[in-house]
Amino acid sequence: MRELSVFYCNKCGFYGYYQLPKNAVCHKCSCAMTRLDMTHQKFVGLSYEERDRLLAAKMIESAPSLACRITAPEKLYRQRKLVGALTQRILELEKEVDQLNETIEWMHTTIWNAVRQRQELKEEIQFLKESSGPDQPAATDI
Repeated sequence: MRELSVFYCNKCGFYGYYQLPKNAVCHKCSCAMTRLDMTHQKFVGLSYEERDRLLAAKMIESAPSLACRITAPEKLYRQRKLVGALTQRILELEKEVDQLNETIEWMHTTIWNAVRQRQELKEEIQFLKESSGPDQPAATDI
């Protein structure tokens, strides 16, 4: 006589004990069930929680899309978290750019004021040289 084997449904997780694989049809999904590579005695020796964990792992292995659907919320959460962190970084960098632009504007203004003041001083020296006669010493000669 054939020994009982454990079969489970890849779609819903229903399991049953059958001697022949042709009899292993899921009563819920009406699809062929997969044989579990474990003896009937070992399977019966497992607690209900251990059975559930084992069958869930087998279902995930057989249907990678199921694993994707299960982990999709976590991936979405991680993406949102990453988007939030990147948005925060962008705001920090924009603030830094604004500060640097203000610094450049200040430096630009300061440099042009210094150039203008230098030009005015040159013109004043030139004026003083011209207004002083040839017999009087120039202001730069003193």
